[in-house]
This record gives sequence, structure tokens and C-alpha cells, in this order.
Amino acid sequence: MSKRQIFIDTETTGFLDDPTNRMIEFAGMEMINRQLTGNSLHLYIHPERDIPEDAVKVHGLTLEVLEEKNAPVFAAVGNQIADFIRDAEIIAHNAPFDEGFLNREFSKIGLPNVRELGCQVTDTLAMAREMFPGQKNSLDVLCNRFSIDRSKRVLHGALIDCELLADVYLAMTRQQFDLMGGANEES
Repeated sequence: MSKRQIFIDTETTGFLDDPTNRMIEFAGMEMINRQLTGNSLHLYIHPERDIPEDAVKVHGLTLEVLEEKNAPVFAAVGNQIADFIRDAEIIAHNAPFDEGFLNREFSKIGLPNVRELGCQVTDTLAMAREMFPGQKNSLDVLCNRFSIDRSKRVLHGALIDCELLADVYLAMTRQQFDLMGGANEES
């Protein structure tokens, strides 16, 4: 059986360098044998703090929006996230950011970090920088480069970003997969 791959994305109250910043949205989508399985996890999370206006401009999530969605605190959903990603290959764009936030949140509630959960982590931003050195490699740029429709993406959102990332990853690895003799299996 092939290893599970989970595309993940998070939205937060700010950057990782500020220890008071928290995760406010998590999304993960499972893929096995280069096929999305339909198994996914999408959660809004109450950060137990304010959300700076600069962050709201990126993802559109305010405390009021999260409260309307009855968003639980991380302690209430941390085990669910840990169970969902356990023993999978995590694929994220700028993975140190998402892994860092997951590790911080897991630590606060006494859970093991991402690697201790048996996860391997693949950073598509690092992959893109290797494939396209000296060029911009944001998720939007990669969608354009690989002709992936991103018209549904108005603001950053963990779920839509996972969907786009899955398409980008498949496009980025298609040649590698074909060279391994997988082209016949994929069709």
C-alpha cells in the first residue's frame, strides 16, 4: 500500500517569529497513488487572541467570523489534526511555516510534534526554487506557470490553497512520475 500524502495549509494571526501568534484555520487533503481520496479535514480555530488587520487582509478571517462559525479552540481539535496527519507525508507550500505552527500548537496541549507523529515533510516552495531558480515561486505564480485555474481564490484560504497545491504538486512531479514508469498506472 502506498504511503498517504496529505496536502496541508494553515491560516494564522501572523508570522511564526511572534510566539503569541496562533493558527486560525487548518485544512488537509489526502492523496494516495497520485489520486485525491476525498478524505479531508477542514477546521476553523478560535485563536484566543485578536487577529491583526494585516492578517485579516490576507485571509479575511476576523474574530467575529470565527465566532459565527463556532470555531473551537485548538485544544479541542488538536488530537483530530494529529490523528489525521499521523504517519503521512505532509506536503505544504513553505512547509516550515505550517509545520512550525502545528508544532507550536501541539506543544501547547502536550501532543508530539509533526515529525514525532511519524510524518515526513515535503516543501513545494523548496522544490519550486530548485526547479525554477531565481524566479518567483508563490502558489499563485506556480498556478499560472502550470496553467492551473485559481479563479475561485479571492483571498488565502486553507482549503482552496490545499486544492491548488495538490494540482501544482502533481504538475511539478508529473515528469518524475512518468520517468519512474507510472504514466501507464496514472491513466
